[in-house]
Amino acid sequence: MNNLELFHFHLERVIYVLKFQDKQLVEYWIEHLHLSLDYQYTDSLLTAAVFELSATDTDTCRWVLDNFSDCPPYTDLFESVTRFAIGKLIQKGFILGQDFSFTSEGKILLNENTKTTLMTDTSASDSLLLEKVLLVPQQIHSLTI
Repeated sequence: MNNLELFHFHLERVIYVLKFQDKQLVEYWIEHLHLSLDYQYTDSLLTAAVFELSATDTDTCRWVLDNFSDCPPYTDLFESVTRFAIGKLIQKGFILGQDFSFTSEGKILLNENTKTTLMTDTSASDSLLLEKVLLVPQQIHSLTI
């Protein structure tokens, strides 16, 4: 097998395990991958799996992001998505400190109208990832109840 075929083979296995939505099983599988493969390779597999699931299985993708958001490949992914969102907001003419800001957790705080404008021409898979870094005031209120 060449490197691309091998990566695809491993990616299919990771996606298969993630679809069980069993946190203990996934943690065991990730640990096994880290022991048998390079950490960077494993992180690439986990990131690729999220992108694949965001296009093919949104329920599993949401489950992964909800349960493993503190995992290194996903924290890196969220940082990239945050930079993407900021760039898009600035490109659309929004101003930091006026139209959007940041929470102490690093999420982008914005009003509903700004969020709607940001999401207007965003693909479904990008929207799924953006939802994890965007926060509107109504969500903050519901988190404190």
